[in-house]
Amino acid sequence: MLESYERIVSYSGIRVPGRVLIGLSLIVLLAGIALSFITYNLLYFVVMLLFADLIAGVPYYLGKKRIDEVEENLPEALRQMASVLRSGGTFEVAVREIAVSDYGTLSKEFSRMLKEMESGKSFSAALESLVLRVESPFLEKVAVIINDAIRTGGKVADVLDQIADDIRKLYQVRRERRARTAMQFMFLAVSAAILGPFLMGVAVGITNFMMNMGKALVASGNLSEQLFLQKQAAVKSLEFILLLFVIIESLLAGVMAAIIREGKVSSGALIAPIFLLLAYLMFIVGKITVAFIAG
Repeated sequence: MLESYERIVSYSGIRVPGRVLIGLSLIVLLAGIALSFITYNLLYFVVMLLFADLIAGVPYYLGKKRIDEVEENLPEALRQMASVLRSGGTFEVAVREIAVSDYGTLSKEFSRMLKEMESGKSFSAALESLVLRVESPFLEKVAVIINDAIRTGGKVADVLDQIADDIRKLYQVRRERRARTAMQFMFLAVSAAILGPFLMGVAVGITNFMMNMGKALVASGNLSEQLFLQKQAAVKSLEFILLLFVIIESLLAGVMAAIIREGKVSSGALIAPIFLLLAYLMFIVGKITVAFIAG
């Protein structure tokens, strides 16, 4: 898992090693937890968690974005390679054709492959180097199948066409999964990150309004100050517990939404903090709404 993360971060173009980014994010997160318990204010945890996610998550997102671009253009590139091989071209000519085509990041990777082949590497060795740079299961399967076809003397052009069709179908299945799960994803986002926290904030706002009414009773002598202070401490504890509940349920909902949408728990590291930020803001908005209405 850590090795995969480091390879994806490295592919994003950021020079900082993945282990260092994870270490920094953990330090920031632990600092947020410590400050929250010291000050009895969960805002520190929310802010520090978001910073930790930015430190470790943004490089990962950038790397995954480049990998997705490679995978999206891979079927057409393989078909073009198959056409070149059928017309009598060599692997080097096929790689050069992809390198000069408009396949974005994939063309840049094939340009690097071409330089390696020109410097003496075989096509199989250059392809293995490409697989090591790009953390893509599709590309890894392509390398294994192509190398097997070359070793057994099979028709590589036909193999490339078949692989291109398979990858296109797999990529289409991934996109269809995201489309089919859009409603479930939106339901979790609205209920766990927007509506639920807002109602919790409204409940806390109402109790705060009632406590303000209690101050008037204390001033008029209808309520003892000691009893009022006890109730006020209970209300503050309740607010802390409800806010803690909002934080936990929004993080869990973010992980669940990531599993539904991407099929991976690791994707929750990017989605869960966004849910948390929305939930915290809606909790505050709920409190402010009651205070505004009550004047």
